Order: sequence, then C-alpha cells, then structure tokens
Amino acid sequence: MQNDATKSQQFALLALRVSLGMLLVWWGLAKIMKPQMGVKIQQKFYGELFPSVDLQFGWGFVQVAIGTMVVVGLYRKQAVIGQLLITGFSSMMIWSALLDPFGLWLPVAKVAGMQHLFYPSVIALCGAAIMIAFRDQDRMNLDTWFKNRRGGDSDIASIPAE
Repeated sequence: MQNDATKSQQFALLALRVSLGMLLVWWGLAKIMKPQMGVKIQQKFYGELFPSVDLQFGWGFVQVAIGTMVVVGLYRKQAVIGQLLITGFSSMMIWSALLDPFGLWLPVAKVAGMQHLFYPSVIALCGAAIMIAFRDQDRMNLDTWFKNRRGGDSDIASIPAE
C-alpha cells in the first residue's frame, strides 16, 4: 500500500512517538535509579503486584527498552503494542481517579490527594492507540530506514502490508 502521509503528518507522528516513548523511558529510569520509590508506588496503586526492589529494577529496564524502541521506531509494531499494554494496565489500576479526578462522586475515587494529575495517563493511552492506528503513515523511523536500505525486504521493518 502506498503511503500518502504528508511531511507535516510524518513530523506530527514522529513528535508523538518520541514524546510517548520518552515517557516510558522516564518511568523506567525512575524504577532503575530509585527502585524503592517504585515499590512504594506499586504498593499504593497496584495492590502489591510487584513488591520487590528487584522486580521494580528489572521492570524499569523493560520499560526503558520498550520506550527506546518506540522513540527510535525500531520494531514499531511490537514496541507500540507493548507501550499500549503498559499504559493501559497503569490506567486500569487508577481507573477511579480517571473517571472522577476530583473525588466528587465516586465513593472509591480517592486514590491520591492530587489525583487529577493522573489524567495524562489517558492521553498517553490514546496516543499509543493513535501510533498503532497510523503506523503506516509513521515513516520517520528506523524500521523504514532499514527497509529502504535493504531494498524494501527487511525482517527488521515491521510495517504491515495492509
């Protein structure tokens, strides 16, 4: 399928991909640099699913790896789906804060004191979905570079042939 994305659309997708990927990198680096902080956060918001410093440290490396692949556009199909799953899981765990950011009407909504600051999780989740929906128009990435360098036949390029 021929790609008809304009340069401005490609730059917009590049900016979205880089900003979303860097968010995941920052989340991962926080867990690597201060894994105990990650344990405290998960205890409060994730029901102690990942209770150890070692798990937080390892999960931080996974997030940095996926975020970096999203930023540079390598294995985009897999990386952006991974990002969507991570962001979706995080959003799911704070669902009440997203539905009632000021804790006004939902009895279980008081997740944190300034829980309206969780709302960007929805934006990151929607952005990851946009990156999946428009991956054919996202041409400024390493997948495309490798594909073009090898004459259009590359295992690295994860661009679907829809």
